[in-house]
Amino acid sequence: MDHIATARLVDHEQEPVVEPQREALALAVKVPILYTNVLLRDWRAWKKLGLAAVSSPGGYHAISILDFPVSLGGYEFSHGPDEPIVVHMERFAAKPDAGPTPREQYRAGRYELLSTSFETMEREIRSQLAGTLGSGGFDPARDIAAITVNRWAHGYAYWHNPLVDPDYEDGQYPHEIGRQRFGRIAIANSDAAGRPTIDAAIDQAHRAVGELTG
Repeated sequence: MDHIATARLVDHEQEPVVEPQREALALAVKVPILYTNVLLRDWRAWKKLGLAAVSSPGGYHAISILDFPVSLGGYEFSHGPDEPIVVHMERFAAKPDAGPTPREQYRAGRYELLSTSFETMEREIRSQLAGTLGSGGFDPARDIAAITVNRWAHGYAYWHNPLVDPDYEDGQYPHEIGRQRFGRIAIANSDAAGRPTIDAAIDQAHRAVGELTG
């Protein structure tokens, strides 16, 4: 999960935006994500087929995985295939035909994600699970109890891809230029680290506060 950008404005005095910083910030393209949770009445088909996780590179969702066996407080995980369970599914909405770079593909994927109806998403979910688990006796009309779709058009922070992105000297990466202090504004988020992780966001918050107080 990505983390929301935070900034602090001490006063209203600002200098004109520096063009290299403007250009660097424009490269912070988010990776659009669709996180789906499907509640099943049982997982007999998974057990019969010997599956716990499925990778589907050509499918609508790239990953389908049974919920982790975690119990917490009064919540108990599913102990057997006759009990209900949640299937977690992930779709990274990039469109390879939109352009040669990941940023172009992510922008097009965001548009597709926002313009896709939930009816279409549900149909894709049911069709994919039926195709994957049908030989194990899975029936989506019978076995699916509920579906929750989390549509994150602004998902993960962009991270450097050495296959397509230029090589930069330290201090010259777009996220490093983009996060530079602007007057009395300091930027802190995972985009400023070029990594979509919570530890990156925390580290950047520590850095930004230090810039303002140091």
